[in-house]
Amino acid sequence: MKILLLLLLPLITVPVIISHSSILNIYYNGTVEAELTGKVNQFVLIGHNITNLKVIGAKYNLSGNTLYLTPSNTTVFIYYNAILPRGVIQINEPYNATINIYIPLNSSINYVSPQPYSFNVMSNYYNVTFANVNSVILLYALSSHVTTAQNELEIPIIIGGLIGSDAVLVSLIIFLVRRGNVRVVKEEEEESVDFVPEVLDERDTIVLEAIKMGTNTLADIVRQTGLPKSTAYRRVKKLVKLGYIEEIREEGKIRYVVKSDKK
Repeated sequence: MKILLLLLLPLITVPVIISHSSILNIYYNGTVEAELTGKVNQFVLIGHNITNLKVIGAKYNLSGNTLYLTPSNTTVFIYYNAILPRGVIQINEPYNATINIYIPLNSSINYVSPQPYSFNVMSNYYNVTFANVNSVILLYALSSHVTTAQNELEIPIIIGGLIGSDAVLVSLIIFLVRRGNVRVVKEEEEESVDFVPEVLDERDTIVLEAIKMGTNTLADIVRQTGLPKSTAYRRVKKLVKLGYIEEIREEGKIRYVVKSDKK
């Protein structure tokens, strides 16, 4: 049985001051807001099917998914709507910024890199903040399988990187249940996988990212992602079939690597 669980932030944190920098706000529904400082001259659009694009404080040319800016002020504001891949928010910019990602309160975070600077619960969202970075990937799933005990504050749990093994998750659950903070409902391990050509869902992306990071055997993929072995195997076979990775057999062992044209 797979256990849906969010990971708990440390109770004690060391205060860190974020220096003034560009700010990106990305909402799971595709709303993107950017405040660029320091005469940034490029902005990589996040998502696809861009609509309602507004640029204030600069002239711009759009080439591919990149805005080339000619700032007339030191601050440029960019607003637009986009379609984001389901369960995936990924940012890659040519400059460092404070990045705020907003996802629904009924989300479970399956993968996040780098480690967030802070995490806040807002009225309708979880706000995951990254300080002074230019690249972020966050994979999440919408779930109603984690509920809090009555009159208790729901405290999500977050770590940087992939969620660990089921044994680690079980230990965390036992700890929280004993404290009376959380009531956990389990979900069936097996799910129906629709092998739609060229379409990767959240779990496919988790497996692909693990392989990109050097996890190259099925056993290691299971350990890194926390997915059941049968699920991880089906996802690996799907990625092989779609040409994202290749299966290499050496001395009776099988390993998986990302194809060079997919890196």
